[in-house]
Amino acid sequence: MLKVGIIGLGGVSEAHISAYSKVAGINVVAAAELRRERLDEMSILHGFRAYTDYRLMLETEPLDIACVLTPVNLHREVTEACAEAGVHVFCEKPIAITLTDAELMVSACEQHGVKLFYGASYRFLPAVQKARELISAGVIGEVMLMTESVLGGSGPEGYLPMGFTHYPQGGPGGSGMGLVDHGVHMIDLFPWLINSKIVHISGRGNVSGEPPATEHVHMTLANGAVGQLLYNDCTFDTDLPVEGIFSHGAAWNIGGYEPADTWHSHPGSIHIYGTQGSLRIFHYANHLFLRDRDGLRQIKLLDRPPPAQFAMQIESFAHSINEGKPPEVTGQDGINALQALLTIYQSRSRIESVRMRGNR
Repeated sequence: MLKVGIIGLGGVSEAHISAYSKVAGINVVAAAELRRERLDEMSILHGFRAYTDYRLMLETEPLDIACVLTPVNLHREVTEACAEAGVHVFCEKPIAITLTDAELMVSACEQHGVKLFYGASYRFLPAVQKARELISAGVIGEVMLMTESVLGGSGPEGYLPMGFTHYPQGGPGGSGMGLVDHGVHMIDLFPWLINSKIVHISGRGNVSGEPPATEHVHMTLANGAVGQLLYNDCTFDTDLPVEGIFSHGAAWNIGGYEPADTWHSHPGSIHIYGTQGSLRIFHYANHLFLRDRDGLRQIKLLDRPPPAQFAMQIESFAHSINEGKPPEVTGQDGINALQALLTIYQSRSRIESVRMRGNR
């Protein structure tokens, strides 16, 4: 039995804790949260010991794993404290705000002999895992293009930025379904799906504290495939009623959190286009469709829809701890995703500089 402590009880913690409760060999024994009311509410609901100081929790509790679910700008501080306490670390995405912070997190865990598991949860969604299996088997031939778009909302008045607590003013930021907080999943996922590294990436992302605009990414991978992302949740969707889907999994979509086993009007999906076929991945809805010369068909998936991806993550981490093996998703994976994300912001700065010079 591995003892788990949760650090940070924001909204995503509920999905983590619920999923962990269904995993044999995992026991959430304690949690730390600054907001006393939230801490008391969650501790009563889930029966763990409550701390307002995560350092006191680390000193008091004989933990095996600490799940760092705090705002991103605290990831380095908390991860270093966990490593110093000899506790293995699961860290939510993005891994950090800066590459320096991310590298120091990895270094601290290595120095103290603890494992660092990066929370690339989309890798554990059954529809995504099956799609990777089909791609690897050559079912759709050579992948040429991968796309994801999240477009809609209720106009500028309905736009909800993550805020400076998560993403400091003037740096990369935006909403929960924007490039930084959501798109970082795709930046990690696209290379993983086709086992090919990003060799070029550019685009535009929203800045914390600035008015939102359309975010976009263009990436080229080593095998020649192209990945494209397009995000804007401060406008209005153009989806028609028939374009929704009955979702088997709970989802974070552009309209907010939606429960499982209901109709989702704007379900998230990924499109993969190959030389011999194409895939439509409804990652949260737990559906996968294949189209090739034989027509369109639905692919059978593992019946573990969201939020089971969090259970599958902790199962994987527990296995690596118990077997003395490297984590399935490492801190370096988190660094790679962050580096690509920050390169997008650097490309935006170069483009804006060129435009300003052109206006002189």
